[in-house]
Amino acid sequence: MRTFLLILALFTFTACGDSHRVNDPGSLTRNEEATADCKMHLKTENLCLKATWDSMPTESTFGSMTLTFTDKNTPERIISPRHEPSMLLWMPSMGHGSSPVTITLIEDGIYKANDIFFIMPGPWEIRYQLKDGDKVVEEIIQEITI
Repeated sequence: MRTFLLILALFTFTACGDSHRVNDPGSLTRNEEATADCKMHLKTENLCLKATWDSMPTESTFGSMTLTFTDKNTPERIISPRHEPSMLLWMPSMGHGSSPVTITLIEDGIYKANDIFFIMPGPWEIRYQLKDGDKVVEEIIQEITI
């Protein structure tokens, strides 16, 4: 009986559960050039990317965010990247992604990312990419937990 209760407790504390908490968008990984003013530095174009949630996704609704690109050396200068911005939602522990994110240019250097949806709770990556056609030119990975 004691073994059963220990196993039950283990499953309870490690199960995916219903948590839909998203970590702070500033908690980034795999971006060695990040600074306090530029948390997401795109080296190939010397740009900073700021990703701001407009609406957080839930278990039944899509989320959206605003992506703003600025010149790293002149942070007040908003500028569009030369390559096409893209986002990929990826769950590395399960080896799959989610539905495609739609990115639309709002004005020079400012994009709206819509259709952000995580198909299950757990650890995810938001892969912010600059693409040339199908080729990924650069990628910054943000780890989040849903």
